[in-house]
Amino acid sequence: MSGLLLISYIALWILVALLTVVVLGLVRQLGLIHLRLGPEEHLLTTREGLEVGTPAPVFREIDLLSEKDIALDDLKGRPSVLVFVSPSCAPCTALMPHLNTFQRSNDGKVNILLFSQSEPQASLELAKTHQLKMPIISDPEGAISKAYQVRATPFAYGLDEAGLVHRRGIANDLQGLEALLEEAPNSEPMVELPKEETTKTDSSK
Repeated sequence: MSGLLLISYIALWILVALLTVVVLGLVRQLGLIHLRLGPEEHLLTTREGLEVGTPAPVFREIDLLSEKDIALDDLKGRPSVLVFVSPSCAPCTALMPHLNTFQRSNDGKVNILLFSQSEPQASLELAKTHQLKMPIISDPEGAISKAYQVRATPFAYGLDEAGLVHRRGIANDLQGLEALLEEAPNSEPMVELPKEETTKTDSSK
Protein backbone atom coordinates (compact mmCIF):
# COMPACT_ATOMS: atom_id res chain seq x y z
CA MET A 1 0.00 0.00 0.00
CA SER A 2 2.82 2.36 0.90
CA GLY A 3 4.39 1.65 -2.48
CA LEU A 4 1.21 2.65 -4.30
CA LEU A 5 0.94 5.82 -2.23
CA LEU A 6 4.53 6.73 -3.08
CA ILE A 7 3.92 6.17 -6.79
CA SER A 8 0.72 8.24 -6.62
CA TYR A 9 2.58 11.00 -4.77
CA ILE A 10 5.37 11.09 -7.38
CA ALA A 11 2.85 11.02 -10.25
CA LEU A 12 0.97 13.92 -8.66
CA TRP A 13 4.10 16.05 -8.45
CA ILE A 14 5.01 15.22 -12.04
CA LEU A 15 1.53 16.35 -13.10
CA VAL A 16 1.91 19.57 -11.09
CA ALA A 17 5.28 20.24 -12.74
CA LEU A 18 3.83 19.68 -16.21
CA LEU A 19 0.89 21.98 -15.49
CA THR A 20 3.30 24.64 -14.24
CA VAL A 21 5.25 24.49 -17.50
CA VAL A 22 2.02 24.77 -19.51
CA VAL A 23 0.80 27.75 -17.48
CA LEU A 24 4.14 29.55 -17.80
CA GLY A 25 4.05 28.96 -21.55
CA LEU A 26 0.54 30.40 -21.79
CA VAL A 27 1.53 33.45 -19.73
CA ARG A 28 4.51 34.06 -22.00
CA GLN A 29 2.37 33.79 -25.13
CA LEU A 30 -0.19 36.20 -23.68
CA GLY A 31 2.65 38.60 -22.97
CA LEU A 32 3.82 38.41 -26.58
CA ILE A 33 0.28 38.97 -27.85
CA HIS A 34 -0.06 42.01 -25.60
CA LEU A 35 3.32 43.21 -26.82
CA ARG A 36 2.24 43.08 -30.45
CA LEU A 37 -1.30 44.37 -30.03
CA GLY A 38 -1.03 46.93 -27.24
CA PRO A 39 -0.59 49.42 -25.66
CA GLU A 40 -0.32 50.86 -29.19
CA GLU A 41 -1.57 49.09 -32.29
CA HIS A 42 0.93 50.54 -34.75
CA LEU A 43 4.56 51.02 -33.69
CA LEU A 44 5.60 49.60 -30.33
CA THR A 45 8.75 51.44 -29.31
CA THR A 46 10.89 49.06 -27.27
CA ARG A 47 13.52 49.59 -24.61
CA GLU A 48 15.64 47.04 -26.46
CA GLY A 49 17.45 48.00 -29.64
CA LEU A 50 20.03 50.50 -30.84
CA GLU A 51 19.93 53.88 -29.15
CA VAL A 52 18.29 56.71 -31.08
CA GLY A 53 20.94 58.98 -32.60
CA THR A 54 23.62 56.29 -32.84
CA PRO A 55 25.10 55.10 -36.15
CA ALA A 56 23.49 51.98 -37.60
CA PRO A 57 25.91 49.02 -37.82
CA VAL A 58 27.57 48.74 -41.21
CA PHE A 59 26.85 45.80 -43.50
CA ARG A 60 27.51 44.68 -47.05
CA GLU A 61 25.31 41.87 -48.30
CA ILE A 62 23.71 40.51 -51.46
CA ASP A 63 20.22 41.64 -52.43
CA LEU A 64 18.56 38.35 -53.36
CA LEU A 65 16.26 39.95 -55.94
CA SER A 66 18.82 41.96 -57.92
CA GLU A 67 21.78 39.72 -56.99
CA LYS A 68 23.83 42.88 -56.42
CA ASP A 69 25.80 44.07 -53.40
CA ILE A 70 24.05 46.47 -51.08
CA ALA A 71 25.67 48.26 -48.15
CA LEU A 72 24.66 50.71 -45.46
CA ASP A 73 26.70 53.44 -47.17
CA ASP A 74 24.51 53.02 -50.27
CA LEU A 75 21.50 54.15 -48.23
CA LYS A 76 22.88 57.48 -47.05
CA GLY A 77 21.29 60.58 -48.53
CA ARG A 78 17.73 59.33 -48.00
CA PRO A 79 15.74 58.17 -45.00
CA SER A 80 15.76 54.39 -44.68
CA VAL A 81 13.53 51.76 -43.12
CA LEU A 82 15.05 48.39 -42.21
CA VAL A 83 12.57 45.62 -41.43
CA PHE A 84 13.56 42.33 -39.78
CA VAL A 85 11.22 39.37 -40.26
CA SER A 86 11.08 35.61 -40.01
CA PRO A 87 9.01 33.55 -42.48
CA SER A 88 7.70 31.46 -39.56
CA CYS A 89 6.42 34.57 -37.74
CA ALA A 90 2.66 35.10 -38.17
CA PRO A 91 2.74 38.87 -37.41
CA CYS A 92 5.50 39.19 -40.04
CA THR A 93 3.25 37.55 -42.64
CA ALA A 94 0.43 39.92 -41.70
CA LEU A 95 2.81 42.87 -42.18
CA MET A 96 3.73 41.98 -45.79
CA PRO A 97 0.75 43.70 -47.53
CA HIS A 98 1.40 46.84 -45.47
CA LEU A 99 5.07 46.69 -46.43
CA ASN A 100 4.15 46.56 -50.12
CA THR A 101 1.85 49.56 -49.74
CA PHE A 102 4.54 51.44 -47.83
CA GLN A 103 7.10 50.67 -50.54
CA ARG A 104 4.82 51.87 -53.34
CA SER A 105 3.95 55.13 -51.60
CA ASN A 106 7.59 55.90 -50.80
CA ASP A 107 9.26 54.68 -53.99
CA GLY A 108 12.21 56.93 -54.81
CA LYS A 109 11.95 58.78 -51.49
CA VAL A 110 12.81 56.18 -48.86
CA ASN A 111 15.20 53.23 -48.90
CA ILE A 112 13.40 50.08 -47.72
CA LEU A 113 15.30 46.89 -46.91
CA LEU A 114 13.94 43.58 -45.68
CA PHE A 115 16.13 41.26 -43.60
CA SER A 116 14.82 37.69 -43.54
CA GLN A 117 16.01 35.40 -40.76
CA SER A 118 16.11 32.34 -43.02
CA GLU A 119 18.14 30.75 -45.80
CA PRO A 120 18.20 32.44 -49.24
CA GLN A 121 15.73 30.00 -50.80
CA ALA A 122 13.14 30.51 -48.05
CA SER A 123 13.72 34.26 -48.24
CA LEU A 124 13.11 34.23 -52.00
CA GLU A 125 9.93 32.22 -51.47
CA LEU A 126 8.79 34.89 -49.04
CA ALA A 127 9.46 37.59 -51.64
CA LYS A 128 7.67 35.60 -54.36
CA THR A 129 4.64 34.75 -52.23
CA HIS A 130 4.06 38.37 -51.23
CA GLN A 131 5.34 39.94 -54.49
CA LEU A 132 7.93 42.01 -52.65
CA LYS A 133 9.85 44.54 -54.71
CA MET A 134 12.27 45.98 -52.15
CA PRO A 135 15.79 44.57 -51.59
CA ILE A 136 15.75 41.46 -49.42
CA ILE A 137 18.75 40.15 -47.50
CA SER A 138 19.06 36.66 -46.06
CA ASP A 139 20.27 36.53 -42.44
CA PRO A 140 20.02 32.81 -41.57
CA GLU A 141 22.56 32.87 -38.75
CA GLY A 142 21.13 36.06 -37.28
CA ALA A 143 24.44 37.96 -37.49
CA ILE A 144 22.88 41.19 -38.78
CA SER A 145 19.91 40.81 -36.44
CA LYS A 146 22.33 40.48 -33.52
CA ALA A 147 24.30 43.55 -34.61
CA TYR A 148 21.04 45.50 -34.72
CA GLN A 149 19.94 44.05 -31.35
CA VAL A 150 16.78 42.51 -32.81
CA ARG A 151 15.13 40.24 -30.22
CA ALA A 152 11.66 39.85 -31.73
CA THR A 153 10.07 40.14 -35.16
CA PRO A 154 8.69 42.03 -36.98
CA PHE A 155 11.20 44.62 -35.77
CA ALA A 156 12.04 47.76 -37.72
CA TYR A 157 14.39 50.73 -37.67
CA GLY A 158 13.94 54.15 -39.19
CA LEU A 159 17.28 55.74 -40.16
CA ASP A 160 17.89 59.35 -41.12
CA GLU A 161 19.80 60.52 -44.20
CA ALA A 162 23.12 60.14 -42.37
CA GLY A 163 22.45 56.53 -41.34
CA LEU A 164 21.67 57.37 -37.70
CA VAL A 165 18.89 55.60 -35.80
CA HIS A 166 15.77 57.78 -35.85
CA ARG A 167 13.18 55.39 -34.35
CA ARG A 168 12.87 51.69 -33.59
CA GLY A 169 10.28 49.17 -32.53
CA ILE A 170 7.85 46.43 -33.51
CA ALA A 171 5.94 47.56 -36.59
CA ASN A 172 2.48 46.00 -36.78
CA ASP A 173 0.98 47.73 -39.83
CA LEU A 174 1.27 50.54 -42.38
CA GLN A 175 0.90 53.24 -39.72
CA GLY A 176 3.68 51.59 -37.75
CA LEU A 177 6.00 51.68 -40.75
CA GLU A 178 5.14 55.32 -41.45
CA ALA A 179 5.78 56.21 -37.80
CA LEU A 180 9.41 55.15 -38.22
CA LEU A 181 9.95 58.28 -40.34
CA GLU A 182 8.07 60.63 -38.03
CA GLU A 183 9.26 62.46 -34.95
CA ALA A 184 8.68 60.49 -31.77
CA PRO A 185 6.26 62.00 -29.22
CA ASN A 186 7.99 63.58 -26.23
CA SER A 187 6.28 61.18 -23.83
CA GLU A 188 6.30 58.09 -26.03
CA PRO A 189 5.81 54.97 -23.89
CA MET A 190 8.27 52.10 -24.27
CA VAL A 191 7.57 48.40 -23.87
CA GLU A 192 10.05 45.82 -22.65
CA LEU A 193 10.45 42.59 -24.57
CA PRO A 194 10.01 39.34 -22.62
CA LYS A 195 13.41 38.10 -21.45
CA GLU A 196 12.80 34.70 -23.02
CA GLU A 197 12.25 36.20 -26.48
CA THR A 198 15.38 35.88 -28.61
CA THR A 199 16.08 36.14 -32.30
CA LYS A 200 15.54 32.80 -34.03
CA THR A 201 16.03 31.64 -37.58
CA ASP A 202 13.29 29.92 -39.52
CA SER A 203 12.91 26.38 -38.22
CA SER A 204 11.48 25.12 -41.52
CA LYS A 205 14.84 25.13 -43.27
